[in-house]
Amino acid sequence: MNKEAIIKILNKYNFDKNEYVVLSTGAMVLMGIKTEAHDIDIAVSPKLWNEIIHQFNGSFTEFEIKGKKVNIYSFDNFDCGFNYFDRDRRVFVEGIPIQNIEAMIELKKDLGRDKDLKDLKLIDSYLGQYSPLVLAYLGDAIYEVYIRNYLINQGICKVNDLQKASVNYVSAKAQSNWLEQMLKAQFLTDEELRIIKRARNHKSHGSPKNTDIVTYKRATGFEALIGYLQLTGNNKRIKEIIDYIVGG
Repeated sequence: MNKEAIIKILNKYNFDKNEYVVLSTGAMVLMGIKTEAHDIDIAVSPKLWNEIIHQFNGSFTEFEIKGKKVNIYSFDNFDCGFNYFDRDRRVFVEGIPIQNIEAMIELKKDLGRDKDLKDLKLIDSYLGQYSPLVLAYLGDAIYEVYIRNYLINQGICKVNDLQKASVNYVSAKAQSNWLEQMLKAQFLTDEELRIIKRARNHKSHGSPKNTDIVTYKRATGFEALIGYLQLTGNNKRIKEIIDYIVGG
């Protein structure tokens, strides 16, 4: 099944989009990382799970992932389970709820089969098409929106005051300082450190204005991290970083 076929099937069944999320290969196809899937893996809420097993004829299977028992109900084109249902780790593609990339990577690592390891390489290649500067370009915009919302919610109503206050958060110097604080506090994951290091080591064209090269590269690493988290649909982690900064 290609992307169009998966969307057509899901629209036909018309499951409540708050009660399921497409996983694994199906999610990869919908995101454009792969071209075809043999079936559609979905994680569902307990409510939808009960509705499905009473409404559709199928069969149960059980297997273990890292010592954890997983129940699967197979019917029509679907393999259905509830262990990986998480509303907070999903994004939407043409109205279809799918795992965000972070959750997709975690599931593939948990499964650990040869085909999952191959899929991890495809995901890495997909993410690798975006240079650190592209990630930083995206991250700069996303981060500034979060900070502007925060400052407005603090009751600052004048534009000049907002601009003055924002310098404490969105300038290259401020971003560099916040990154250093997070590094010292060991607040960042190994994957996040990898993204930051890749951005800091990336060769940029031209010289930064009004800041030294070290500060500029640290700020670029910070922005690239925010861009990466946005691209992979990890809004929860972005909020955790923002909360760390504005509460620090």
